[in-house]
Amino acid sequence: SLGGEALDRAIENALTESNAFVAQQLETAMAKHNKTGKTMSTLLKQTEVLKAGTEYSANTGFDIAAGGLPSLFMMYGTQVHGQPHVTPDKALYDAIYGNATKKRIQEIQANAFYSMIDEVMNK
Repeated sequence: SLGGEALDRAIENALTESNAFVAQQLETAMAKHNKTGKTMSTLLKQTEVLKAGTEYSANTGFDIAAGGLPSLFMMYGTQVHGQPHVTPDKALYDAIYGNATKKRIQEIQANAFYSMIDEVMNK
């Protein structure tokens, strides 16, 4: 009985809450890089959940096309003539790809499904 609309809402809640968590992590990690505010302005604090058939997706992180490209250089670092130029920011990388972030996202998404199961079962 969890199918249909209830399942859609559970997935949308899971992805929306996951994005909000990652956005908050990135905002904290970007604080030391926020000189002009241009890259921070591309942070996707709210995202649209897209559905194609049985697959759901939501953009998370920075909008690269809108000026978020420097976030990649900050995360991975750069080199000039083989020498490090910008050192990678591990905290920024971990804010989106780190194990602690992945674990927390799994918890957020599991809780979204458990909440929906409780809601459906208690009707």
